[in-house]
Amino acid sequence: MVDVIASSFSVNLKVLKAFFLYTPQEKNEKKRSYLMFSLFMFHVPVFGVLYFILEKNIDRQRMSDNGFVLAEMCCYIPKLLPFVVKADQIKKCIHYFEKSSVELRPNQRAIIDKASKICRRNSLIFIVCMTGGFLSWASKPLFMPENRLPIDIWLPVDVESDLKIYCAVYVWVVLGAAYPAIASAAIEPLIAGLACLAAAYLSVLKDNLQYMHRYSEEECPLKNVEVNWHKNRAIFQEIQKCIKHHYVVLNFAKLYEDCFSQVVFSQFVGSIFVLGFCCLQLSMLEPLSVNFMSTLSYLGVLLAQIYFYCYYGTRLFEESNSLTNAAYMGEWYEFDAKSKKALILLMERSKRPIVITAGKMLDLSLVTFTTILRRSYSLLAVLNNQ
Repeated sequence: MVDVIASSFSVNLKVLKAFFLYTPQEKNEKKRSYLMFSLFMFHVPVFGVLYFILEKNIDRQRMSDNGFVLAEMCCYIPKLLPFVVKADQIKKCIHYFEKSSVELRPNQRAIIDKASKICRRNSLIFIVCMTGGFLSWASKPLFMPENRLPIDIWLPVDVESDLKIYCAVYVWVVLGAAYPAIASAAIEPLIAGLACLAAAYLSVLKDNLQYMHRYSEEECPLKNVEVNWHKNRAIFQEIQKCIKHHYVVLNFAKLYEDCFSQVVFSQFVGSIFVLGFCCLQLSMLEPLSVNFMSTLSYLGVLLAQIYFYCYYGTRLFEESNSLTNAAYMGEWYEFDAKSKKALILLMERSKRPIVITAGKMLDLSLVTFTTILRRSYSLLAVLNNQ
């Protein structure tokens, strides 16, 4: 389907284009990508870390206020870096299914359309929630009596004494946080959505395997020796198409992991620290206060980030793991010996399901999701004892 990516991720790609993280492969565009990344990615985490190193007597309140933001900002660097360094490879992965030779029947096209709608819905909801959460975080200092920045950073000058300096530094900090935060809001549902589309293509493959005999009968409805020969030949060709279809999805899974393994791993590792600091801050805030609700909403968005990856990674695993059952549920006993042998080869290969890993260590699965929550709770217990 030529328009599947445009209909699924149009908003995501527009945001990434605006931030020069998804650009035509021209030298000037690549230079702009490196320039934007260098200008907006480093100053907030670097000066934030310096604040923790050089500042003395940081109380728990300030540590919790700054800790989860700083941890998230630090994990944005390895998350966005592949979109600058591996731009060609990532663009190929995004548009992979547009160039595939998979043929879809009308009922199967509905499967892909449904997955496309899910991707579009997830993207819109996530981008709106992430942008709203960022704006609430960035606007907090505007309601404080003193001139405070959204995050404490080390600076060689006192920004609170001069309003002009404060405004300039405030804009500088907000832009440095807006670039990775909004770009990440477009990247998270894009990566998870590609796994959702791959799972949909496996659902199409399962449909072809289970109802292959019926589809061949629709093409050759008459029953005589010559027609049966053509039907057996058509069934064998359909099995060949299914093998190629499976190969297309397997190649995508390999390319997908090569492109996004570092991105997802950095999110998983960073989330452990961010969740711990977030929960610490919630334990210190007054329930139902503005700061409490703002932190709680951010915690919900963060959990959604991790859950997207783990849920659609599990979907991809389950769809690939059930191919053998789909083939067995079909009317394979009506096939000739040649077709049965070809089907057995496909079933043997499908016994190895698709498992996407993050950093070659963590599987994208719901088990990993619960592991991250347990590690975050352990970090919270350590922070509470300090």
